[in-house]
Amino acid sequence: MEMMTLEQQLSNLAKEGWDKRSLRYYRRNYFKQAASSPIDCWQEIHEVGTPLYTKMLQRSWLPARLKIQLVLNHLGTYVDEHNFLQLAPTAKYHIWADLAPLAEFNVLFRTLVLQLYGKAPKNSRPLVQENSDFTRRLNLFRGYIDRQAISYLRQTYPVLPNDFWRLAVYAKQCGVELDFETGANYHNRHLAEQSDFVPENMKVQLAKNSSYGYFSRFNDARMVEFIINVDTLEFVSQWNVIKQEKTGKFCSDPEKYTVSELRALADTESFNYGIPHGKGRVPWRYRYSHGNLDGVNPLESDLRKRAKKFWHADGDAKKEANGYGDLVNSNGIADILCWQNVSRENRLALYRNYTSWLYQTKRTSTGIFRYYALHSSGENI
Repeated sequence: MEMMTLEQQLSNLAKEGWDKRSLRYYRRNYFKQAASSPIDCWQEIHEVGTPLYTKMLQRSWLPARLKIQLVLNHLGTYVDEHNFLQLAPTAKYHIWADLAPLAEFNVLFRTLVLQLYGKAPKNSRPLVQENSDFTRRLNLFRGYIDRQAISYLRQTYPVLPNDFWRLAVYAKQCGVELDFETGANYHNRHLAEQSDFVPENMKVQLAKNSSYGYFSRFNDARMVEFIINVDTLEFVSQWNVIKQEKTGKFCSDPEKYTVSELRALADTESFNYGIPHGKGRVPWRYRYSHGNLDGVNPLESDLRKRAKKFWHADGDAKKEANGYGDLVNSNGIADILCWQNVSRENRLALYRNYTSWLYQTKRTSTGIFRYYALHSSGENI
């Protein structure tokens, strides 16, 4: 491709939706790199999530809604006939392959969504109320952030033995703690007639507490979510089973998937636009944001709606008999190791005893380690 002049690049970028303030930043960045490789600027701006793309989006004077729309339009997002979000193969912009889970772009994008919808009243579900092409695309775009987070960890740490190790090493390198304390009911679904159900998955989120402070408009607390099988320590995700066609389009027809494959779609992770409570702090102004923005809603794809018809989630054992209790929660790795050391033939009985104890004592689930320790010590439980 023939190298364009700076003025030609700026003219094309303006046509692609960038405003004057963001273009001024591009001009300054171009001259900084002119001595080495000016073509790098043009390539970098067309990869969503790069430092240059993120800075230009942040510097732009566009209102939050138009900034979000700019990202969605750049990637060529559209909702197909099965209400699944697709990325147009002809789009000039692509998601940056090195976009990390806690990258500044993800934090900024969440901030824009919170700025637009985060202060809505309890149970108002503003995305559902609006129910526009914009909100449908915005809601479904979370899946692509999840897909990139999983891809980044697997590509960055290929020699590590499993996905949990990859996540743990990444968190350590970022200087943040993993959060195990948000309930995983909706990621441990079972068939309606299943009588021997025992959970298999845990929910792990980054980061446990916000890296930006309680009062900052930026907040990465419990933003990126991973569902991990407690035994294999591998990610459970819709992206493990969704099929990609030769055209690059994803197969979104629910009829093309078996009931077994649909389980991963029912249990899958979900990037959080809102800030989940779990057992962490949530800024007062955003106290309803998770329920409003990330809860079950009519804007899901037909694939996930069909998956949830087969695979059902239980309510908390604290509130209902035969309810659900987290295997992994407050004690994190201790919970994992404890459960892994329970023989398979003993797991069903132990789990039922555990959830019965939660129901009888009206305790919030704190993980299997605490229950097992109390039980083993002979304490009256």
